Amino acid sequence: MSRDRMAFVPPFVPACLLFMTSLCMILVPSPSSGSQAPALGPGRKYTTLERIRPERLAAVGADRRRYRESRKPVAIATGFRDYRAILHSHAEDSAHTGGTRPELLAAAKRMGVQIVMLSDHFRPPRDFIDESWRGLREGVLFIPGSENEGFLIHPQRSILPKKWTSREELIRIVRQDGGNIFLSHVEERFDWPTDQLDGLEIYNHHTDFKDESGFLFWLRGAFTDPDRMKQAQELLANHPIEFFGATQDYLAPIIQKWDRDLQSHPLTGVSANDCHHNLVYTIKALDAESIELHEIGDKPRRITTAQSPRVAEMLRGRAPGETIARLDMDPYDRSLGYVTTHILLQELNEPAVRRALRDGRAYVAHDWLCDPTGFAFIAERNGKRIGGMGDALKQTGELRLRLAAPAAGTIKLFRNGVAIREAQSDRMDLEVKEPGVYRAEVWLTLDGELRPWIYSNAIRIN
Repeated sequence: MSRDRMAFVPPFVPACLLFMTSLCMILVPSPSSGSQAPALGPGRKYTTLERIRPERLAAVGADRRRYRESRKPVAIATGFRDYRAILHSHAEDSAHTGGTRPELLAAAKRMGVQIVMLSDHFRPPRDFIDESWRGLREGVLFIPGSENEGFLIHPQRSILPKKWTSREELIRIVRQDGGNIFLSHVEERFDWPTDQLDGLEIYNHHTDFKDESGFLFWLRGAFTDPDRMKQAQELLANHPIEFFGATQDYLAPIIQKWDRDLQSHPLTGVSANDCHHNLVYTIKALDAESIELHEIGDKPRRITTAQSPRVAEMLRGRAPGETIARLDMDPYDRSLGYVTTHILLQELNEPAVRRALRDGRAYVAHDWLCDPTGFAFIAERNGKRIGGMGDALKQTGELRLRLAAPAAGTIKLFRNGVAIREAQSDRMDLEVKEPGVYRAEVWLTLDGELRPWIYSNAIRIN
């Protein structure tokens, strides 16, 4: 199939999805194109195409405001300050990355992100350990790293001169002197061992997007349909974060792997924004009978009126070279405000961040739903706090787990991966009667759907 007739797929979508969507390509699909309705995940009532209807997005926005207005300070003290961090972030590191580091910094400041862990694509001889962007910059702590061979790696120093012939050797090299390493894109690596890793991505935005063929089919139609383009522009303008978050799911198979592996060893759950600022699409008039689609990281594509008759409507009154439409789907502000890893620290510096991530002193949250700052999941003995997320404690005396969130939702408490208690509240207490690995989730109801909000890291009771 020639590139002119190839299905539109954003540059971050993997080859398997490109192949699948190419097979069923038509140039102007209808909103209902596709064969059967996709299976709905936990908490879902609507498909993504149903979620992006204006009334649905407006309802989600109203519920987001309701939660924001209901927030109140958490009474339980963790003993740490809560810092918002971004892992798996790209800037100036590949042809399909559209964002710059100054742009990423500016967005982090606007969105209240205090820690950015870069994950440059590994491209020797270019070294991803860039000391000029290491450390505090205008109040934001940058830590260099790379997405490489199935991992997010954050070594203490350059590994460019190093050689390795196995995953195990790479892990050892990265972890030397306190470097950090996390399993990335877990959906492609369910059988990989994690006992020598610091953690894994329990939520990755790219991963979540991979099954959105129906939404992609709808979006493709906007590039050759002036009515659909107008609708997409209005949705982005009126409901930007709700539109961006319409694909959000609970990645159950990944959570199940995390729970299984936690039974044998500590493993910190982190989120992966996988932000590139590369979902920017520009349509220009090429000549009297064709338009040109520009995508970051790809060659421009020509689409003619012969291929898609409604292109003629888009060209009416346009001069060659004139921009007809532009969609910016993923500016850094939107990506950084969508999901984060909250790291609990007593001071903001690189060694403290590395220790906290290694120890599991963190939680994952979809901040776009509601600000989770202050969330607490701790252990008490005789009314005194003795530990929290990431800690391993002895089951002696009167031991109690306590949880509190800044807004009420559906709290789910798990032991060894099995839900043992659920309540609609902003707090939960449990007297510990048996050893196990305990973790918690908080879900919020938006437009009648339950959506995952907070994932705690585990407290291990021996």
